[in-house]
Amino acid sequence: MQRRYPFDFLFLLFLVLASSCSRNTRAVQQSSARVKASVSSQQNAGRHLDELSKKSADAAKAEQIDESTDKEIQAYIERERANIEAHIRRLETANQTLEDYKAGTGTSQEKELVAAANEAAGEASKSLRILEEKTRVIVDFLNSETFSKAEVGALFDPGEYVLPAARAKRGKQMFTPIVQKLYLFAQKYESTFKSLKGDVIVTGYSDGTRIDPGSNLHRTLAPIARNKYSIVDPTSTDLNLVLSELRAEAVSEVINSIIREEETKRNNSGIRIEVRTLGRGESIPPGVSQSATINDSRRRVVTFYWVVLPEL
Repeated sequence: MQRRYPFDFLFLLFLVLASSCSRNTRAVQQSSARVKASVSSQQNAGRHLDELSKKSADAAKAEQIDESTDKEIQAYIERERANIEAHIRRLETANQTLEDYKAGTGTSQEKELVAAANEAAGEASKSLRILEEKTRVIVDFLNSETFSKAEVGALFDPGEYVLPAARAKRGKQMFTPIVQKLYLFAQKYESTFKSLKGDVIVTGYSDGTRIDPGSNLHRTLAPIARNKYSIVDPTSTDLNLVLSELRAEAVSEVINSIIREEETKRNNSGIRIEVRTLGRGESIPPGVSQSATINDSRRRVVTFYWVVLPEL
């Protein structure tokens, strides 16, 4: 009997090796390779998101895009980072399950394991394609010239915030090219996205010229400051802020009229455009030195940022 022990040991070793080899089938190998490749793709996508985050932050710092747009892009990036991390966890779990199966320690059936791993890789790949399409639009947007401005003097008389008909007509000529940029940009992606979201951000600025109590402008703006903005005892700085926002709102009405006309001509353009207004009062506008004097005409402007993004 003792002479049979080596034979029994070798036979058992053969069975173990044969069992292990039989578990490392072509289907398992292909599924494992697909999962590992998918993990690598997700990690690459994460690095691209880091680059996109920096690009957007740099554009906002350079005042090439509006700060609110950068915040929207950064929030989108954070959500996508979380999605990538979730996909990687799922893929790594699937890969470990396949490795356990190949080692003979798993209890699940090969067909079930391979199907689960392939499903994880497939869903990760689909998510990545959507991410790449949206990222392509964002990068193109960040590489575009999206900022422009118009001097207030070309539109409003001193102390005025209502556009006369002649000035409104001139404003329409000035702003139509801005609106058309959104439609031209969106056209490039109409075959990829059913709809895109567009914004025109109109921001009014004033200089620091004092609005004295008792003046006509003070008597006009003070009630608006109290009723609309709940400023009980408005200062000159408060009134300049109100004036800048009222001018931005007047300009936005012209831009909205241009959008309505463009929508009529284009008949379902695939982009939904919203006009937003802000008043920054005596703040220094983009592109103007912080050392600008109180009554520097370069401070009396209305600025425009246009934005076209997929639904993020």
